[in-house]
Amino acid sequence: MPTIDISEIKIVDDSFNKNDIINDIIKNQNQEDAFHILDVGEVVSRHKLWLEKIPRVTPYFAVKCNPNPTVIKIIADMNGNFDCASKKEITDVMKYNVSGERIIFANPMKAQSQIKFAKEVGVDKLTADCEFELYKIKDLFPEAKIVIRIRCDSKVTENNLGQKYGCNPNDEVFELINLTKSLNLTLYGFSFHVGSPCGDLNAYDEGIKIAKNLIDYAKSIGCYDACLIDIGGGFPGENDFDLDKIANVINKSIENIDPSIKIISEPGRYYVTAAFTAVAHLIGKKIIQSGNDEMKMYYVNDGTFGSFIEEMLNLKQRYPISLNGTENNTKFLSSLWGPTCDAFDCILKNVFLPDFKVNDWLIWNDMGAYTLACASSFNGFQGPEIYPFIRKKDQYTLKQLISIVNNKKINSQF
Repeated sequence: MPTIDISEIKIVDDSFNKNDIINDIIKNQNQEDAFHILDVGEVVSRHKLWLEKIPRVTPYFAVKCNPNPTVIKIIADMNGNFDCASKKEITDVMKYNVSGERIIFANPMKAQSQIKFAKEVGVDKLTADCEFELYKIKDLFPEAKIVIRIRCDSKVTENNLGQKYGCNPNDEVFELINLTKSLNLTLYGFSFHVGSPCGDLNAYDEGIKIAKNLIDYAKSIGCYDACLIDIGGGFPGENDFDLDKIANVINKSIENIDPSIKIISEPGRYYVTAAFTAVAHLIGKKIIQSGNDEMKMYYVNDGTFGSFIEEMLNLKQRYPISLNGTENNTKFLSSLWGPTCDAFDCILKNVFLPDFKVNDWLIWNDMGAYTLACASSFNGFQGPEIYPFIRKKDQYTLKQLISIVNNKKINSQF
């Protein structure tokens, strides 16, 4: 049965754009606090598009990217799968009728209590990248299906995950394969993560080739259960992202792989980046002297301890637009600050922005990935509230996808 209660989501006409939704919230909620709007239809269409463009690769949504309950429920209802990294993420997902077989516990370094929990709830696909993790799993969950994570880095990425996880695919991985066999554990497959987001598509091709060769080696020494390749995440999700580019690379890489080998992925940004729009209230403004120039200092009620941690880490430099537009196209030397009293709470520094007014509402697009998931309540400021909506055409698509899933479940019982 579907877990989503459609009454939790505002249904709007197809003609409604983002500004219509935002103006409606500000007017009807007597809104002053920062907030996000969630276009549920965007999540639905992204899932549908993946299934159409890369049908051989089963997506497991990376919960860490955005654990919003509405997102999880929608993906769960579409029979989606999940990449979880903790007991809390597994618990949040399983609330919505998601069985353990639809989850991969993809954190390569897990606390003992978390491994025990995974066993209790039937999450048996566990990632590991070193001998100590294998020994730990042997002691606590010997029936688990082991997915060995190798290192395969994109040459272009903001977050090089290979610095933290993944064994060397040239030598160390063979030691782990042999150890898995000697411990009488089930070697289920191999995974890699090229980094997030990935700017070098050839990294996927390289990782797939390595994983395929490792499966061949594993079977040659008697690990006959090896049947999984997990190509990880790193898929961008901005409004202008073209899935075809990655789909062409991946589909070509896997076209000759034996159909008995399962192929999965861990997209996070792809699902949610474009689905969320951040909206903040401009609560203050002052003009200071900066050398020989004047600088406009703007203060909004969302910041780097809220939606903009990637700005604090110098990973992003996202510019806002005014909800009601600006009087002209002239731009001025400016800095844009969040609401806390910390000097690190700076969204933009020494850039050129329009002449915003106090009480303006500022909008940022593509704000669904690693934003509120990383927010804190520092200085007493709570993260923005999220308002989900869906257009009628997208509601129809969602109902179709859920109906297909339910019919398949019914037919499988006969």
